[in-house]
Amino acid sequence: MLAQGVISAWPYRALTISPLNRKGYLWEWVIIADSQTDNSLAGKIFPVEKLWEELYSAGTVTHGSMPLFVLEDGHRISRGLVSTILAFMTMMPQARLLLTGIFNRRQQRELRVLQPVWFEIPAPDSKDYRKVISSHAGIGPETTNTLPEQFIRRCMRRCDGNLHLAARLGGVIRRNKMEGEEHPASIIDASLQREALRYLPAPGRQGVTWLLLLVLTVLCGGGGAYFARPLSRWLPPLTTLLPVEFSRPVSTHARLMAETMSTNESLSLLFSVWGYEVDKGEAWCDQAYRGGMACLSGTETLETLLSDGLPWVATLEVDSASFPVVVIGGGENTLTVLSGNQTWILDKAWFSHVWTGNVTRMWKPSPDGNASITKKSSTDDIVWLDTMLSRVLNVEAEGTGEWSSLLTEKVRQFQAQNKIKVDGVMGQLSLIRLWQSLGESPTLIQERGTI
Repeated sequence: MLAQGVISAWPYRALTISPLNRKGYLWEWVIIADSQTDNSLAGKIFPVEKLWEELYSAGTVTHGSMPLFVLEDGHRISRGLVSTILAFMTMMPQARLLLTGIFNRRQQRELRVLQPVWFEIPAPDSKDYRKVISSHAGIGPETTNTLPEQFIRRCMRRCDGNLHLAARLGGVIRRNKMEGEEHPASIIDASLQREALRYLPAPGRQGVTWLLLLVLTVLCGGGGAYFARPLSRWLPPLTTLLPVEFSRPVSTHARLMAETMSTNESLSLLFSVWGYEVDKGEAWCDQAYRGGMACLSGTETLETLLSDGLPWVATLEVDSASFPVVVIGGGENTLTVLSGNQTWILDKAWFSHVWTGNVTRMWKPSPDGNASITKKSSTDDIVWLDTMLSRVLNVEAEGTGEWSSLLTEKVRQFQAQNKIKVDGVMGQLSLIRLWQSLGESPTLIQERGTI
């Protein structure tokens, strides 16, 4: 907000520049906004070491002007940030530079040597959270104190300084109260607090996670050294380690229903299939964004789901009782599902008979969160698509950030290899196959046997 205010008030040309990570290790600068419409540089990408040289050659600095360059998220450039600023001061003494970011202590020490005009914006406190939540929840200033202090503290831990999430929480409270709550508008009871907190990210537990990883590493290392000799003569057969029940509608559906899951448990299991360990109390569809995924609920045909090749949660109804299972594989006549800690192979005809048609599934969109990538997509999405397709196809990447005929041909070649409709359009199914080819998305197990 501070940078936008400065840009809007600046009387000369203003360019907003942001760091771009192309291949995981190569950093470059991309112009994301240019206040000058004629000969605009928006979308242009420059190497880190030649940024100011090429901007100067592009005519950004003219006689009698004082352009403003805004470097956003400068903290992401872990190396070479100070040298970049020194190069700017040498080549463009008449221009001005505004650097924004969340800098660590080392970066702050290095930057203070350059004697900048330093603005420190403190993190929002409990009063700020209370004000934002109250405003979006429709709570008047005279009743703001009805929000419990413990509730505000829990919101602060989950939002981690992001007031947009606090605004979302206020909107949840407003919607719940508009649905006909019996309590007065100024009262936020415990049940409404719990319901609202479910829409926020789970609180971080990095310390516990790292401690558990350290203990697990020590145990695995010690166990590996102790049991270095072959263990095959002591281990039971693999089939006894992974119990698989061959289920038929007449004889075994009662055993399948013996240990059913709740909705949250099935979503937690689906997260686990994707490689994320999520507590069942936090396993909600709206938490998928934290893993860069989209979560969809609705109805779909079995043929479409099998064609997509992604695991999903299916709701079965047997003897007037509904329960979810997680489908992880399919064959000609069977489906492989998970229920609790058991794996079942079900007859496809029986599954189709008891399945309600309701599904919950997850998939990974583009890095920018789009369901398709086209020539009108962002530079980041196009660069990512070119890099990933080149990696899968084992060819050279262009790295221009523009949609070219060569990139279209790469898309068509990838679609042909994966038996997708060859149209040169990187739609949802093509993105699913690309993530699966990169090993970052699960795939349905293909069962060849029949029951």
